[in-house]
Amino acid sequence: MRVLILNSDSPKNRGDRAILAGLVEVVRRRWPDATIHALSQFDERDARWFGIRFLPQSPYSINPLDYVRLLRHARTADVVLWGGGEILKDYTNRLGLIYWALKITGLSLVNRDIFGAFQGIGPTSAASSRRIIAYTVNRTRGFVVRDAESAGKLTAWGVRVPVTASYDPAVLAPVGEWTAELEQRVHAALEAPPGFLDDLVGIGVRRWFHYRRGGWLPFAMRGPAEDTAEYVRYRDHLVALVDRIMAESDARVVFFPMHMAESEGDDALAHDIISRLRTPDRARVLDDDGFSPAELTAIIRRCRYFVASRLHSAILATCARVPTLVLYYVDKGRLFFEQLGLSELSRPIEVMLEDDAPAQVMDLVAHLRDDAPSILRTMAERVEVMTDEIVAAATAGWTPEEG
Repeated sequence: MRVLILNSDSPKNRGDRAILAGLVEVVRRRWPDATIHALSQFDERDARWFGIRFLPQSPYSINPLDYVRLLRHARTADVVLWGGGEILKDYTNRLGLIYWALKITGLSLVNRDIFGAFQGIGPTSAASSRRIIAYTVNRTRGFVVRDAESAGKLTAWGVRVPVTASYDPAVLAPVGEWTAELEQRVHAALEAPPGFLDDLVGIGVRRWFHYRRGGWLPFAMRGPAEDTAEYVRYRDHLVALVDRIMAESDARVVFFPMHMAESEGDDALAHDIISRLRTPDRARVLDDDGFSPAELTAIIRRCRYFVASRLHSAILATCARVPTLVLYYVDKGRLFFEQLGLSELSRPIEVMLEDDAPAQVMDLVAHLRDDAPSILRTMAERVEVMTDEIVAAATAGWTPEEG
């Protein structure tokens, strides 16, 4: 069995890496003897990290020669799995929908056994975008999504192929071991003094894009985002929140940027926050991108609790069994915590614009600290259920024409 995974931006996005790691695990449970390929311009590094083979090209390559190579490879695959995060949406840009429509159309001409692999269907406002999404999904043989709302959208928009609602496969991402060698590398990456890692709080924030929604071009093509008044207020409240976390929890803080592309600004925001803290020497940014997905989760496991706005930083913390809250900027954060049975630990990111934002979030932090055993039991129980249902969805939903 030869399986080709069309992954999203895993070469540069730690969240998409978690999804890919989970997808690899699902494939191995669905087809234990499968030979698995995916795409990455860092093929040697990612082959070491994921234990599979990689075609040396970006998942978002627009090089015609790369596309020809991809078509040739897809022709020889028994199954093509198209997975990632929220690939199909228009709230960030519309050009991506056309890219995927063209790419999947060509692939479906050389291999009809294309299946959607646990995607989320993001906010989509334009009727034309919905038609493009329906057309593209209908080029597959079946589509597994990560939540019931995504399934409902596809059905309402005219998708005719079978759609199966499940969960985010990133919950199957492996957790690495904490070793002396890993500890040494982390200390070096953080330029941290001895003992810095003994009592941590993890934070996974992103620059909030919601005041630049829509348009045709991806954010990376639009140039730097302006610091709106709302963004400055958001950032300043994050600074106040981190100051309170360090003071009231008597802990050090490590920021975990999730998207490593410069245009996303995760690491820049984290460094900016640290520069404004009352005790900046007690905070660090893990912006060294030399840690595998399993190692990253092992590092997160060192945290007492975790505060996230990037969803997959929260999912990795869940994998590591760290009490976690999320400030969600689109519905995927709310949906995951509903699925986790911990919706009381999620809030829309708009709360960070309110005058008492730090106090509101600190109330959730108190819940994380005081009720940690109960939260961890719920996490463990729900992740076990999710894992079983993810594998069942893959078994039922990924059935090639020849079985």
